[in-house]
Amino acid sequence: MTTPTNLDNERLLELFFSQSLDGFFFMMLDEPVEWGDHVDKEKVLDYVFANERMTKLNSAIADQFQATPEQLLGMTPELFFAHDLEHARKRWREFFDRGRLHAESDERRLDGTPMHIEGDYMVIYDDRGRIAGHFGIQRDITDRYLAAERLGASQRELRALAVRLQQVREEERTSIAREIHDELGQALTGLKLDVAWMSNRLPRGQGLSEHCQSVIRRIDGTLGAVRRIATELRPSVLDQLGLAATVEWQAQEFAARTGVKVSLEMCSEDIDMPDDLASAAFRILQEALTNVARHANATRVNIRLRRTPGFLQLEVADDGIGISGARLQGTASLGLVGMRERALACGGELVVAGRPGGGTEVLLRAPLGPEQSP
Repeated sequence: MTTPTNLDNERLLELFFSQSLDGFFFMMLDEPVEWGDHVDKEKVLDYVFANERMTKLNSAIADQFQATPEQLLGMTPELFFAHDLEHARKRWREFFDRGRLHAESDERRLDGTPMHIEGDYMVIYDDRGRIAGHFGIQRDITDRYLAAERLGASQRELRALAVRLQQVREEERTSIAREIHDELGQALTGLKLDVAWMSNRLPRGQGLSEHCQSVIRRIDGTLGAVRRIATELRPSVLDQLGLAATVEWQAQEFAARTGVKVSLEMCSEDIDMPDDLASAAFRILQEALTNVARHANATRVNIRLRRTPGFLQLEVADDGIGISGARLQGTASLGLVGMRERALACGGELVVAGRPGGGTEVLLRAPLGPEQSP
């Protein structure tokens, strides 16, 4: 096997340089410059931007700028970055300070159209440590960048839609709960009074009187169901007394229904907050307690509601089996997805953590609003 000669190596390097799909180029100074704290860097940059020239490039660079190599050869930084010299000088100064740079930036082709570039750049020094120019490798990632921008915009639109749907759903819950409580509740109460009036006027000991009492008991049961359904849709205590009272009511209801012991740690002062935040916190509490009842096999739940400077913090921790990592990822649990979306909708964050045998903790932290900030 023969050993490659220097000529062979140079030929291979030249082939690699010229045929690479990434853009390769050299920009060299007419005269090397010193760089460091001992020089006036702004004056040095003045010289560099006027005198550092494109001296060698491959076809990929020419394609990126939609130009011929002859058009690019000899161009200086002040020509390449005429659209934003101030930003270019700031980036160049950072580049010379560090000696190398990886960056993504918005640039312009020769015809003025925008492009997004990802590049790696390295300063070239002479034997006296002065800057003689630099070498660059860059890629046109405009299509990828625009696709990411479109995806980001689509995600923001979907999130805004999800927020609006949550708001509409909450408004509909409130409206239906009030209609059920007021309209149906009043109608049943009126019916009960009418049946009671009839019962009081019927002779005792006859079948009709006993039947009226049976109807009254059934109406009472239906009124209880109406109150329960209306409360599940939207507890009136949330609108009348606020989040703290609602958390206390929900904790008591959950303990009575499931037999799980619940301990409460509540802030001593009232928390003034937007309605959408109160609704989101309550729904997150509901979902967290539902998950405890369904999956945790817990004997105790600790609920903490606190106000930190400018923030509401709600924590629900149980002593159950602990949520698995698989359920925390992706859409494995739509309930968790909904909780996270509610937290994001009110500008907060939701953290769910658990370990096998160590229980699960759900933590909501959300801003109370600009008027509540310190």
